[in-house]
Amino acid sequence: MTDHDRPQHEPAEFDSEIHVKGIFGAIAGLALLVALSFAAMITFSKVLKSQSIARDPAPLPVAEANQPRPRPRAALQADPTADMVKFAKEEEAALTSYAWIDRTNGVVQIPVERALEIVAERGLPVPPPLPDTPGQAQPAPAVEAK
Repeated sequence: MTDHDRPQHEPAEFDSEIHVKGIFGAIAGLALLVALSFAAMITFSKVLKSQSIARDPAPLPVAEANQPRPRPRAALQADPTADMVKFAKEEEAALTSYAWIDRTNGVVQIPVERALEIVAERGLPVPPPLPDTPGQAQPAPAVEAK
């Protein structure tokens, strides 16, 4: 019987070069390998974690030291524009007002404009001379000729 004589309702045979059982076997083997690898990694991580916990130092005997520390709160500005305006006003007031800084030593705060006028009238103060240090070379005294 040739292919032309075969009835159309019979399924054609699979190509003999494709091994369906082998393909499904390989897929099943890969799935098993992935599952075993996953289980091995979980076991390995648990072993490492237990070893790490065993190496940790013992907790301090002081009860306060063992309490968890609270996390710091975020210091966010509710209104940055208003804060900047307030800061600018404070700075302007500090630059344009009179105030005592140290009353006992006679130190005052004066406006910047007035300080510039005083410096223009009197000039800057002259710093005192530096003291002689023992390691520096001293000029030789002049010798009188006889």
